[in-house]
Amino acid sequence: MLALPPANASAHEMERLERYLYFGVPYCGALAANVYAANQAVARSMATYLTSVNTSATDPQARIVALRLASAFSAFPCAFPGRQLPVIAAPPPQPGDPPFALKAPDLGKVEDKDQETAADLLVRYDTDAARCATTWKNGETLRLSLVAKGMTLNTQTAAGMGRFQLLFEQAAAALRDHNWEEALSNLQAAAGTQQKVAATVGH
Repeated sequence: MLALPPANASAHEMERLERYLYFGVPYCGALAANVYAANQAVARSMATYLTSVNTSATDPQARIVALRLASAFSAFPCAFPGRQLPVIAAPPPQPGDPPFALKAPDLGKVEDKDQETAADLLVRYDTDAARCATTWKNGETLRLSLVAKGMTLNTQTAAGMGRFQLLFEQAAAALRDHNWEEALSNLQAAAGTQQKVAATVGH
């Protein structure tokens, strides 16, 4: 790490070093004096290096992690016996991707008389899917936050979030079959569900 120019330091490398530092704490209990001295020299070198990262790294996230690391190295018990690393809260879990396609399916060949209807429904699918995806992610973020506290979403909101996948799958199938009325009905249901869920989780 010390051989890497501070300007080129990445957040990924900084975070990996941070994890190694914390994983190493259980081994700090009974080191010989010369080991403490060697570790102390490394810790001081890293403090200087991390200061440079914080001022010159091109990756802004690396600068943030470097600040945390500098604090951790200043209290690393393998180098400074009796000290404790500062407590850093784990980042909250992040929601994944929505469980439905955000783009309308390929319709294949569409009859001339249905071209305009099909085009309108394709636009509507993409628009509704994007809006529902935002609401779904807000709901999933809230759900994960509540789970961390031993709580759950209310039944109505959870059910609404669960309906998105079915409604968009049915809308996509109807579009592929050129069943315009069925596709519109499912998209309208998705939009209505989105409004209800968003009232709880935000837009």
